[in-house]
Amino acid sequence: MTEFKRAFSLVWDHFTLVTPNKVQCALCSQRLSFNKNTSAMLRHLRSRHPSEAWYSNSTSGAHSSTSNSTSGVHSTFSNSIISSAGVHSSFSGTTGLNSMFANNAAAGHHIQVRTTRQEDLDDALVNMLVKDTQPFSVVEEEGFAAFVQKLDPSYNLPNKQALKKMVGSRCEFINDNVVSQMVISDFVSLTSDMWTSIDKHSYISVTGHLIAENAQLSTFLLGISKLPENHKMIHIEEAKNQLVASWGLHSRVAAFVTENSENMVATVQKLGILQLPSFAHVLNLVIKRSMEATLELQDIRSQARAIVSFFKSNQNAEMRLAEVQGQLGRPEQKLIQEVDSRWNSSFSMLERVFDQRESVAAALSTLDTDIIPLGSADYEVIHQCLGVLGSFNQATAELASEKRVSASKVIPLVRMLKITLEKKHGAIIHPTATQLASNLQRELQTSCSMVETEPILALSALLDPRFKMLAFGNQGYAQEAVKLLTSECASLIRINPDKDDTLPPSTTGSTTPSPTSPHTSWAMETASVSMATSPSKSHDGGLWEMFDSKVGETQSVQSSTADAAVEVQHYLSDPYLNRVENPMHYWEKHSKVYPHLFQLARKYLSVPASSVPCERIFTKAGDVFNKKRSCLSMKAVEQIMLLNKGLV
Repeated sequence: MTEFKRAFSLVWDHFTLVTPNKVQCALCSQRLSFNKNTSAMLRHLRSRHPSEAWYSNSTSGAHSSTSNSTSGVHSTFSNSIISSAGVHSSFSGTTGLNSMFANNAAAGHHIQVRTTRQEDLDDALVNMLVKDTQPFSVVEEEGFAAFVQKLDPSYNLPNKQALKKMVGSRCEFINDNVVSQMVISDFVSLTSDMWTSIDKHSYISVTGHLIAENAQLSTFLLGISKLPENHKMIHIEEAKNQLVASWGLHSRVAAFVTENSENMVATVQKLGILQLPSFAHVLNLVIKRSMEATLELQDIRSQARAIVSFFKSNQNAEMRLAEVQGQLGRPEQKLIQEVDSRWNSSFSMLERVFDQRESVAAALSTLDTDIIPLGSADYEVIHQCLGVLGSFNQATAELASEKRVSASKVIPLVRMLKITLEKKHGAIIHPTATQLASNLQRELQTSCSMVETEPILALSALLDPRFKMLAFGNQGYAQEAVKLLTSECASLIRINPDKDDTLPPSTTGSTTPSPTSPHTSWAMETASVSMATSPSKSHDGGLWEMFDSKVGETQSVQSSTADAAVEVQHYLSDPYLNRVENPMHYWEKHSKVYPHLFQLARKYLSVPASSVPCERIFTKAGDVFNKKRSCLSMKAVEQIMLLNKGLV
């Protein structure tokens, strides 16, 4: 078996088979499990020894010809992950793990590993298992085994235990990439959410977000933790603390984005991390409260819910509706039922009922039911209210559809909603729609009146070349944000005058003295003055040492502030980026032009606007927890979701 493998894979140049089930790395002497394939060894070499000669494009010709004749392609695990990684975000231009592998390639690790047909198919099998959330036991099912045998009789289908080890090895490789990214990143942003599986168990998950040195956004799963049956706030706090501490992130979290519930906010604050409310949740509450306060609209919603429930619960009624739609030349569309937790589902329900009003009324008139159809006056209310809610539905869809929406969008979104609502409020004449608009204005003012003063949101908006100063409705707040940005930029220049790759501690909310007004209590700071800074020490016995030091400090502060002001003003005077373009493409091109602002952009533009990235985790997790996976361990769940995060 060993000789057979040597004929096809260069990996054996760096490993020795020490037992039938163990191999040893010749480079570091680490021992790995051997399961009749070299996948674990490939990943070990990529993660632990990325600079070795086996990565080079100038690999031995003899090996090359042998490999080509066998596999026909140079498929690698990292390539399969990248080709499988899915949708590009309009904000980030990349998703999750894909960007990490791209970062490694950009750093000079040109991977060209020759693999066998068996290894290629093993990787493809793991991809299928993860992407389609299939149980490990699928490889032991007779039908699947027969299908694989028909496709390729030469392929040795691994058993369930071997498949689990492959998944574990791949997770180790991904975690190594995550760690390498976080090592060179000064800040990471987190999102968290809780969810309940179909077996009624509660879980909490945490995702991380960072911008690498090549201006690419990386999103990754930090972990999933199962909560006790009757969990309390202390259990949530312990779970979050463990997930954050396991990655050593406490001192490097720019912001922790969660829903604004009391438990979630309190647990983050106890960790000593800045908590930022999920804007999607805030917006959802604003609209729900406004609709509930509009009594006539509430009555119509209740009536619409009853109509939709009738058609959805009665097969004959549903078939009759489809027939009527065909007779009237209307598109055959099913009615949509609202979900209490999502306001936009109410919008969709009312919109569909309004669009199909003629078909619904005609179908109800031919059915034996006590359901009272909506009248023309009711439909007019729906029409007018949908017009008021249209911009909010667009904002909600934008927050949900993009893979990652930066916090930089929060301030301009709130401003545009206020402006649009004010215009519509002056144009509508129906009293119910007018009341709804007034309620929305009041709730929006109550919940979002101070977004322009929130340092994280203000700085992220300024550092987004699509928005900058135009994001702000209050120019006084905009100028304060510019001062804060200049202050942070100056701090970065002072702390790292010769380096552009390390961020200083955040000055947001700090009591650091203003750079333009030196600290007045310097006379008491004798312990902090360096003896080497006084140019006249040898002549005056140290009499003027403190004064000379303070002069030097003041000049340094003034110089760094001036340099920062120039960099900030030049950036702000640059042309605005088109709103639909990726802001990180701008920073990728201007990272050397504005080096200090680029470091700040990496910090603040990594902050998500909502916890939607984490919600997608448990949406997908619903497929993992099923009857065929009832015995799945928590570790296995976490591994599957970690890999799935990179393949969606």
